[in-house]
Amino acid sequence: MPIDNYGVWVAKPVRVSAERSQQDPNTPHIHLFYDDGSGGNFNNARRASINVKSSSELSELVFWLEKDFQHPIVNQLRGLEMGFHQIPSQAGGMALDYIRGNLIDLSKGRILPHDQPGTLDDIIDFVMPELQAAINRNATVYLFGEPYNDRQGIHDIHMNQGSQAQFKKYNGVWQDGGVIIYFPDINLFSAIFLAFASQAVHTDEKTGHGLPGSQNLAQLLEPGHDEDDIIISDDQRVAIVAALVNPVGGENQAAFTFKPEMVYLLNRSTQGISLGGWSVLNKNDEAHTLSDDIWLAPGEVRSVTMGQIPLSNKGGLISLLDKNGNKVDGVSYTQEQADKEGELVIFR
Repeated sequence: MPIDNYGVWVAKPVRVSAERSQQDPNTPHIHLFYDDGSGGNFNNARRASINVKSSSELSELVFWLEKDFQHPIVNQLRGLEMGFHQIPSQAGGMALDYIRGNLIDLSKGRILPHDQPGTLDDIIDFVMPELQAAINRNATVYLFGEPYNDRQGIHDIHMNQGSQAQFKKYNGVWQDGGVIIYFPDINLFSAIFLAFASQAVHTDEKTGHGLPGSQNLAQLLEPGHDEDDIIISDDQRVAIVAALVNPVGGENQAAFTFKPEMVYLLNRSTQGISLGGWSVLNKNDEAHTLSDDIWLAPGEVRSVTMGQIPLSNKGGLISLLDKNGNKVDGVSYTQEQADKEGELVIFR
């Protein structure tokens, strides 16, 4: 079954430590101690346990750092009080989903081992400075995952879908973990996202299990991968380059403006592509299925309407799935980007 009591813990980070290989070679963690104003068993604080190594044969983790995290979720986070907040595991709210939530570009991740003797060559080297900066600068942390039974901390602060073997039972959608940090001195959010290299890139919309034939993250980010490389795989062959999310006039009132909400798609491959049966989704996972007569020539940009599926003017998500349900691309936009009527939001 999916993880229980999924949610976000809002607090102030107070100290952090990392378990090196000599301390725990099998299931080490980074421990972030935090204070939400209600005390705790760890010297008046609680503890977030962040995995830095997998116990499976493929032990590496994948790491993403968004230094300037601009996503519609941040406006919802701003209003949260200190403490733990349970979140429904569903689209349209504050729940994280690495695949459906368009939080990150999975192909921009970096595979890292637990503990190496050099510098900037393991997961600890990258995560610890960000958490220490949050402590030093009086930041607020938003810790997504599952609280321990005694409510003295939180864990599962990583992707929680696409897992195999004994961990498959914890798969689910809209229940991923992560750390989002708000730095008040510069009014900026950053985000740390983590996954196990063995987890699937494409997962079932209901169960979160890996889809048949899906790559795992290690295969997506195979050795020699450079995050700046442009590799047009099947998962990337069509890109969402822009959208008209706020036409002039009433919300989605095409009959009056003759300019409905639209999404602009680019064929990045060298082959023509039929988009029949593909679908475009909004932030609530509501899908508009494209008609069989939509064809994209190589390099062509084409606009498609959202039909009866609305795009929110308060910030949202746009995702593109192929006819087999595999995600091909996804973007997010903020309320500020959508404020101006009649102007395109440019993603690429």
